[in-house]
Amino acid sequence: MFHSLLNINLFPTYCCRVSIHEAMEQQSISISKAGIVTSLQARCSVIAAANPVGGRYDSSKTFTQNVELTDPIISRFDVLCVVKDIVDPFTDEMLARFVVDSHARSQPKGGNLEDRVVADEEDDPLTVA
Repeated sequence: MFHSLLNINLFPTYCCRVSIHEAMEQQSISISKAGIVTSLQARCSVIAAANPVGGRYDSSKTFTQNVELTDPIISRFDVLCVVKDIVDPFTDEMLARFVVDSHARSQPKGGNLEDRVVADEEDDPLTVA
């Protein structure tokens, strides 16, 4: 017997909320397509990511208020983790430079037209002209 894993990005979308509730509560999914009505087993681990309402996590609100998920759905998860981005322009710029530089170093030089255009521009891709 094997174990499945379901990864969901942007969990609070409406279609996901409706569909996933049955799967998480009943461990089955009902299907009605082309005259066929059946129920399939849906036993798997779920890892889901949800963006907070408004794009920023508000520490003065509860987790449920921040992600707009209902208590029945949240109660199905064993572990809830909050990952917050602390706004710091200096750290954000350092991270952006690291990502851009790492990507630039991993690409072959002059491999395609886009690489040549970037190479012809200023050395610092984050500098705004």
